[in-house]
Amino acid sequence: MSVIKINNITKSYNGKVVLGPISLNITAGSSVAIFGANGAGKTTLCEIISNTKNATSGSIEYSFDKKDIPYVLGINFQDQVYPNFITVKELINFYHKIYVNKIKPEVFSSMLEKFQLAELFKRKVNSLSGGQRQRVNLFLSLFHQPKIYVGDEISTGLDVKTRIDVINFLQEQISLNNITLILVSHNLDEIQALCQRIIFLKDGVVIDDTTVSEVTKKYGSLLKYYLEKTEGKKPVSKEAK
Repeated sequence: MSVIKINNITKSYNGKVVLGPISLNITAGSSVAIFGANGAGKTTLCEIISNTKNATSGSIEYSFDKKDIPYVLGINFQDQVYPNFITVKELINFYHKIYVNKIKPEVFSSMLEKFQLAELFKRKVNSLSGGQRQRVNLFLSLFHQPKIYVGDEISTGLDVKTRIDVINFLQEQISLNNITLILVSHNLDEIQALCQRIIFLKDGVVIDDTTVSEVTKKYGSLLKYYLEKTEGKKPVSKEAK
């Protein structure tokens, strides 16, 4: 079943089209990587899907009421901005009040512990390191157990151990709650571990819609695939080696 259907959306700035037209179907329980070089339109596409940015033309159909997006979607964008004065505890309490009737207290407490956020409660959010801040972002996008998770460069600023912990945690949550995953990432290991489908964007349009298994079968690795799609470098066949 399609949970999100994208119909010929475009995005323009000052009359210049930077995204689209794009048409896609995202099915329930699928795991999709939005892949491509910087400036390809990946984040813009996710912002439109998440209803945090309006498309210039086209439409998006959801399998749920649009007003329920804050409860159905978990959103973790790379450049989330918070007020300078707010502490981690104040930020978490603010979100808790919004979702208080939509969450399970035991899940909320368990995730606080899993992300080790109590030790950061007194810190101002904007004083956190990249890894600490991303832990907060991940918590805020997952504690309400969304059915769709949209993540934009979720492992940016994380050390290797924390990155592995995040990937393992997402795998666990996706499996437990049958979450539909839409992931923007340049981390090839992250895509390999979390995603089945790849949508490759270049200059604002989809140039490939395939699967991770097909890519690795044809190209040998996601890196070789990425290089061909962005730089035109052809994969070396096994026969030519």
